[in-house]
Order: sequence, then structure tokens, then C-alpha cells
Amino acid sequence: MSANPGGTVSAGTPVDLSANRRGRASIDQVWVWVLVVLLGLELLYFSLTSTGFWGGGSGMLSASSEFLDVSVMALGLALVIFAGEIDLSIGAMASLSGIVMAQLWHVEGLNIWLATLITLVMAAGLGALNGFIITKFGIGSLLVTLATQFIFSSVATAVSGESPPYGFPKAFLTITGTGSIGPIPADLIIFAVLALFIGLLVSRTRYGRSLVLVGHNRPAARYSGVNVSRTLIWAFIGSAVFAAIAGIMIAGVYNAVRDDVGIPLLLPSVTIVVLGGVDIFGGKGRISGVIIASIIIGYVSVGLLDGGSTPLTVTMVQGIVLIVGLIIKISLDRRGGVAFRDALARFFARQHLGKATVSSDV
Repeated sequence: MSANPGGTVSAGTPVDLSANRRGRASIDQVWVWVLVVLLGLELLYFSLTSTGFWGGGSGMLSASSEFLDVSVMALGLALVIFAGEIDLSIGAMASLSGIVMAQLWHVEGLNIWLATLITLVMAAGLGALNGFIITKFGIGSLLVTLATQFIFSSVATAVSGESPPYGFPKAFLTITGTGSIGPIPADLIIFAVLALFIGLLVSRTRYGRSLVLVGHNRPAARYSGVNVSRTLIWAFIGSAVFAAIAGIMIAGVYNAVRDDVGIPLLLPSVTIVVLGGVDIFGGKGRISGVIIASIIIGYVSVGLLDGGSTPLTVTMVQGIVLIVGLIIKISLDRRGGVAFRDALARFFARQHLGKATVSSDV
């Protein structure tokens, strides 16, 4: 098998990608350490400027509840971006999931945990629908998920009614929102478990290797026997389910649901994944980087808001962090022999080839 710069594959001598993978792994590892340093500097700054940052009722552990929903959403989105796709519907999915869970409990009278389970199954089905449309009809994920974002958001508004439910059972709030085990918030434990699961899934399983290969070189993935359509559908299922978990966590933190609560979380989620080192074109990065980036972005928001900054200022600073991070990351990629224009060309070549052949392995 041989591969040309445009990403096509032909039969012949197998390609030796080991050297490229070692170089790529080295770059990704360096980037993770860069993020660790940035996180350390951030924590040092806020510890010097905020007297209650490390302890008390508003300390850093308690404050993590204010951003862990975005962190969970970013973990699911990372699966899709690893595959070289995007899911713009996750914010609306979070809103819809919170509303559906609340309505099943409040209106239908279901047990809150049964309502939660049904909501997660619903999210998995809608994520599979996203993936099926993308793979079966060869439509770009940007367009499909933009459309489903509007659909999910509209359904959430219709289902929520004039007065969305609130006042959930104490056990639900303890596990998904305000509860803790000792000094550790329960939602931080949920995030840690989910992060460990995604990390092992991507780095230690056959599916994870297939996912990264699909993002790196889709024709080569097909030639290697990977069912590309199935891999993509499962990535969108994961993205949708993690968005639903985020929506349920928001309901637990605020003891209420709203039909628009998830929409503002889309941009921070994308920022976290990209800042974490996952290549927006797919096939590169580490989940550990995403985890660290989620903490960096989260504490930027919490620290600035506690210091009296406006939400507009927080958004601006997040954008600056993303730009600076991307400049550093692209510089590292160039040193490793990865040119941005080559990645861009490979991405569009993959999209073109995907439209022609993606339906063949559904």
C-alpha cells in the first residue's frame, strides 16, 4: 500500500508510519507539558489574587462545579474531532436532555433515575441519527449538526413549556450537583470517572485506534479493514451522550432546567478540545491534554468572575488563551514537520473522498 499527499491509497508496499507516529507522540507530549505549566501559572496567579481560592465554601474545589459540565461535554466532543468531524448540536442536546429528564420526572411521574436513563438512551439515538445522516448521505458534519442543533433547540423549547420543572429530589441533587464526598464535589468525581473512561477508550482500545486512524487517514483506515461509518456513528453517539450527561449535571447544580442553558457551552467546549491539542482536522492529540485544558479554561472563567470581571471579558480572555495556545501548538507542529497547509489539504481531500465512498461501508 502506498499513500500520496492528497490522502489516496493504492495497493503495493505497506507504508511505514512508525517514525511519523513517534514524532507525533513527542509533539503531543510536549504540548501536554506546556498545558501543565500554563495551569500551574494560572493557579499561582489566582492564589495570589484571590484569598479564598484554595479553601472555604468558594474554594477551587467547590468552584469546579461551575465549569465541569463544559468539561464533560468537551470529552464527548473530542471523540468526534479525533475523527476529523464536528458536532455543533451538543449545546442544544444538553438543553434538550435536561428538559426531557425533568419532564419525565415531573409530568410523567417516573423515578428520577429512570427518567435519567431514558434521557441518555434518547441522546444516544439522536447521536446515532446524526452519524447515520452524515455517513449514509455523505453530508458534512458541520451542516448536519448545525441543522440538528436548531431542531433539538426548538424541541427543547416546545417540551419545556412556559414553566420548566425545578426542585429535584435531594438524592439527585447530591449526586449530580451540590453533593460531595469529603471535600471533593460529586460532579468532580463524575468528571474524573468519565475522563478516565474516555482516556482508556482512545488510547487502549481497538476502537480508539480506529477512531484516530479515521481522522488521520480515512482511505488508509478503510484499506486496513476499519468500518469507517460505524466508527463515526459511535463517535457521534458518544458526543451526544456526554452532552446529555452535561445537561443533567447542569440541572443538578442549579436545581432547575432551561431550554437555552446548553447553547453557550458549545464554543467553550470546542476551545477546550482544540486547546487540549486535539487537531481540529482529526487524527492527532491526547485526552490528557483535553482534561488539563478544561481545567485551565474553567478556572479562567471562575477566577475572572470572582475578581469582578464581566462575562464579556471572560469570553474575550478565553479567545486570547485559545489564540496564544494555537500559535504555540502550530509552532511545535512545524518543528515536527507538520505544515498547516498540508493538514488543510489533507482534510479537504478526505472530505471529498468520504462523500464518494462513505456509504459503501454502512
